[in-house]
Amino acid sequence: MRYTRLAGVVIFVAIAALLASACGGGGASTEAEPTKSVAQSSQISKPKPKVMLVNATTAGVFENYFAILDITAKNEGADGVIIIVGSITQGGETKRNEMPVFLTKDTAQTIRLVFPLTWRGGDWTPSVETEVP
Repeated sequence: MRYTRLAGVVIFVAIAALLASACGGGGASTEAEPTKSVAQSSQISKPKPKVMLVNATTAGVFENYFAILDITAKNEGADGVIIIVGSITQGGETKRNEMPVFLTKDTAQTIRLVFPLTWRGGDWTPSVETEVP
């Protein structure tokens, strides 16, 4: 069961990477501080992801309101799968979204996470971190 799930994630990541590279990407405009990756200690080389940029925007109104995070992540370690975890906090409520991405060594990729929100007025706060499975 565990290997089936892992195989599914790897296939999903490969398809997402193929589609993302075919679509191209725009540059992000907001710098983010590098985040710590969650990695287990072992003797196997693992990816070392770092969030380079976050561009946070909104689109829509009322029931069709979305927060959009364009996240540029760079892998400074070995080739592998990383998980980009984004969250939006608005009015005391936090929504979380994540996406697995395969990154080769010393490459960067921009990933888009979209969060459907209910307009409550006021500000919302984005947060992004990376994990190594």
